[in-house]
Order: sequence, then structure tokens, then C-alpha cells
Amino acid sequence: MTVSVGEELRRIAKGEVLDDEWSREIYSVDASHYTFLPSAVVHPTDRHDLKQICQYSFAKGLPVTGRGAGTGLLGQSLSNNVVIDFTKHMNQIIEIEDNYVLVEPGVVKGLLDRELRRKGKFLPPDPASSNYCTIGGMIANNSSGPHGLFYGSTINFLEAVKVVYADGSFGCLCKMKSHEERAAKLLKLLSPYTKLIQSGYPPVTKNSCGYRLDAVLNDKGFYPHKVFAGSEGTLGLVTSAKFKILDIPLYRHLLVLGFENLIAATFAVQDILSFSPTALEMLDHTAISPQKNDSIGPTGCLLFVEFTSNDLKIVDRNLSLCRNRTSDYSTAIESASDEQSIQRIWAARKGALNNIMRITVGSRRPIGLIEDTVVRTSFLHDYVLYLQKVYLENKLDYVMYGHLGDGNIHTRPIIDLNSPREVQLIESIADRVFNKVIKNRGTITGEHGDGLSRVGYICRMYGEAIFDIFKQVKHLFDPTCVMNPGKKIPLNIS
Repeated sequence: MTVSVGEELRRIAKGEVLDDEWSREIYSVDASHYTFLPSAVVHPTDRHDLKQICQYSFAKGLPVTGRGAGTGLLGQSLSNNVVIDFTKHMNQIIEIEDNYVLVEPGVVKGLLDRELRRKGKFLPPDPASSNYCTIGGMIANNSSGPHGLFYGSTINFLEAVKVVYADGSFGCLCKMKSHEERAAKLLKLLSPYTKLIQSGYPPVTKNSCGYRLDAVLNDKGFYPHKVFAGSEGTLGLVTSAKFKILDIPLYRHLLVLGFENLIAATFAVQDILSFSPTALEMLDHTAISPQKNDSIGPTGCLLFVEFTSNDLKIVDRNLSLCRNRTSDYSTAIESASDEQSIQRIWAARKGALNNIMRITVGSRRPIGLIEDTVVRTSFLHDYVLYLQKVYLENKLDYVMYGHLGDGNIHTRPIIDLNSPREVQLIESIADRVFNKVIKNRGTITGEHGDGLSRVGYICRMYGEAIFDIFKQVKHLFDPTCVMNPGKKIPLNIS
């Protein structure tokens, strides 16, 4: 009699093992349009439980895929094999100190925010899904959010990780620590390629494409733990992470500016950036129903500009300068400095993705593939014109919003995935758009990662030489390719 994977795991794991049809169906989807039915789902109780699970999976050659809240837009947490859900048990805030926090991967970012706020602290990366996404998922994708313009992405705050590798062994990686076996091997592997790595990554402020080796080894030192930021669980499973945290600024002011259209808004970006905003966000009319917001017309565009400081005079000065500089070609829609009003306004911007995910036009809906590109802000005007031209040529409706201050455009064509012609069309558009972005030294993904959708474009993004290093890094950490296979390195490439 054949024993199922679920039955064998129940003999090994201390945590719950789910392999009934209903549970597997629940875990077969995430926020992407993909569907993969896992063989079993496990809720490990702690790192020692995870060690046993990984040892079993490694011995059997069974792939394992980590999962948080399932908010990934590109199928990162989907698998036909064993899915590891960290949210039920491994969800503790272990320690909060003056300048750092230590957490398990299943901690929800919104809950962590509330705990840190009580101490006057915060962890700046704030994706739109903060109220339900997990810290582990944020590490996996190198998440960012509206305030990434000033503060940076998850990778900029990650200071150490404890992990379980594919074979079940423990690892602990942190700044300059090269005596850990895999860290030492990683340093040896990357050292001959330092110049290639530093010249081969795009000069943009956000990047979640491939492995972020430029942050691992550079002229500032060796940071082996940062290889896990943006790695999508393909190198090992994080069991705890240490993050640098900051004091909440004393003063904030959020200004909402209305423009005639998105093109007019792109012209204002360089002017606004000269006043050092903490955030510069865009919401085009395509991403929100005019009936739900009278401030934005049938062709209009909104920019959300936030200024923060511990010095009120600096906030007031930058706000005033920004208003004066942009007054000839924009309208001040709203202005707020109290926390309640600021949160209300940001909620409207953060709700854009949820609104977009609910859009349907017959059997068509917004599909993500080119929805996370980043270009230099000096190229934004030309790039937006190019995107609009591509959509117009193909008679496609679309949505567009994003982190304009970073040059990070989120855009989705509205297509029918049941139509082979339209699926082929979106792939053709992706080729054109990605080529345009890469040619202009941008990245094909700023914060959402590669997942299943963009893994085939990573080699094009970096070239054969750097992609070959990626394959070596993958083999170093996961030689039998059981850690979330098919992400970062395509399955048909050894």
C-alpha cells in the first residue's frame, strides 16, 4: 500500500499537515492568475520542526515552497509539492530593541507596525498589502511601497537571517560574517566577479529581479544575509530575521496634486524630487472610478507628495516650495498634516491595487506581467508615452498607477486569458516593453519579484555572464533544486 506524502509528513512534523482536497484547493491559488494544487500543506511549529520537514523532503527529492499570506502577484508561493505555511505558528515578534526588531517570518506587517508604533518606531517598507502580508513574504520579494523613495526597500533594513537550508541544516547569516560555511563559499564564489556585478545591475533605486548580488558584495563590505532578500525562497527558508528600525518622524505633511493627465504629471516629477519628498506616488484615472472620486476626472492624474522631518520648519519650507513650483500646472486637491487625515488619504492610494484586481470587462481583467518596471526618473516622460502608444496600437484598455518618484510604474493591460490570441499579445507586448526598459538601464521588476511570470526574462535582464553566477548561487545553496523550483532559475536550466 502506497503511503501519501501527507501521511508521511504527519509522522514527522509536530505542526498540522493538511492534504484534504479542500485545503489543497485553498492553497492552490494566491494573488496571481496561476493555479497549482499542492500535494500537502504543513504548518511548522518552530525551526526544529521545519528542520525535520526539510530533511524528509530532501531525502525524498520533494520540492518545498514557503508561503506567507499568499499576496504574491506572480505565483511565487504556488507549488504542486509541499507548501510550508508560516502564518499559524511561526508568527512571533521575538524582540524589539531601540534600533532593531527580531521577528519570525509569519508575522503580519500591519501587526508589527502597531507594536512598533507604541514604541515610537517603524520599519519603513510599507507595501499596499501591509495589513495582511507577512515579513517572510516581504523578504522573499524585497518589498518596498510608497515610502521606498526616501527609505529604500526591505533589503536596506535586513540585518541578519536564520534559515533552514534544503537539507535541513541550520544557517545564520549577517553582516561581514563569512565563517558560516555557505557564507564563506558565497564570498569565494562572488569575489572574482565584483566588477561585473557592480557594473551589470541597473542604476535605479528599486530592484527585485534575480538575486541581489550587488547588495551582497560591494565596496562597503560583504553582506551574505542580503542574498535572501528577493530570492523568493529558492535558497532556503527564513526562520527569523533581524531588521533595523527607525524613529517615527515628528512631523508629516501630505499634499495631493491634480494634473490634467499622466503626461503632465511626469513633467512635474523632477521639480518635486528637488524638494526631497519622503513619498511621490501616482494614481492615474485608469486605476480608479471617477464616480468614486470627484477629484480625478476622465483623463486626470493625482500625485501624492509627502514630506517628513523632525524639524517642522523643514517640512513647511519644502511643502511651500513644492506648492509654489507646481502651482502653474497642477491643482492642490488636498493637504493634511494630522495623522488621521494622512492615513485616510493614503488608504485611497493603497486601495488602488484592490480596486484594480476587481476590475472586469466581460471576460477580460487586468493581467500582471509588465506591471512593475522601473526606469530612471529622467526617462519617465518618454517611457509613459511609449507605454500608452503600445496600448493604443493594440487597442487595449489598461490601468496605470505607481511609485513615480522611483520611476516605478505599475500597469496592467485588460485582457482575456482564455483567448490564445490575447495571451500571445501580452507576451509580445512584454517583449517590447522589457526590451525598452533594459535598453534604458531599468529593471523589469522593482518590488513584486519575478515569480513564475518573469523568470524567463531574468537572463535577458542581466545577460548570460551574470545569469550564470545566479545559477552557481542557486546550486551553492540548493544543489538538488528542491527549494521553490522554477522561480529565479527556470526549471529547464541546470
